[in-house]
Amino acid sequence: MNKFDILGNYNTQIEDSIETCIKNVGFSYNEFALFYTVYFSDDGKCTQKQVSDEWFLPKQTVFNICKEYREKGWIELAQSSKDKRERIVCLTSLGKTQVEPAMVKFIKINESAFSKFGEKKSARLFALLDEFSDIYKKQVDNMSPQ
Repeated sequence: MNKFDILGNYNTQIEDSIETCIKNVGFSYNEFALFYTVYFSDDGKCTQKQVSDEWFLPKQTVFNICKEYREKGWIELAQSSKDKRERIVCLTSLGKTQVEPAMVKFIKINESAFSKFGEKKSARLFALLDEFSDIYKKQVDNMSPQ
């Protein structure tokens, strides 16, 4: 097996565990993407486009989730003052009570995994991934188009 396949296998294993964790906290991946982004944003707000871009989701998917949870009273949508086409998403008080337990559980699971892995190994892992990512990006940037 080549190194690219090995890296892909590790990535897939981690992503599968994250998706299982998301299901275990009670949301689909797409729902979680919306709630995670708005819940952990600096000001408790995000745009639908931001969710779409950060999680690589189709804009229509994000729109549909927003529509569903707006009808449930979990989120509110406001028009952006910068771009009238864009909608700003924020959690309602009902939404916060529904979403917060899942976010707290998700963060605890992640913190526990990194705690068991250790601070030094985590720092080393991130440094190595950062270095590899830079090298790989430079290789791709210097690649000649076919």
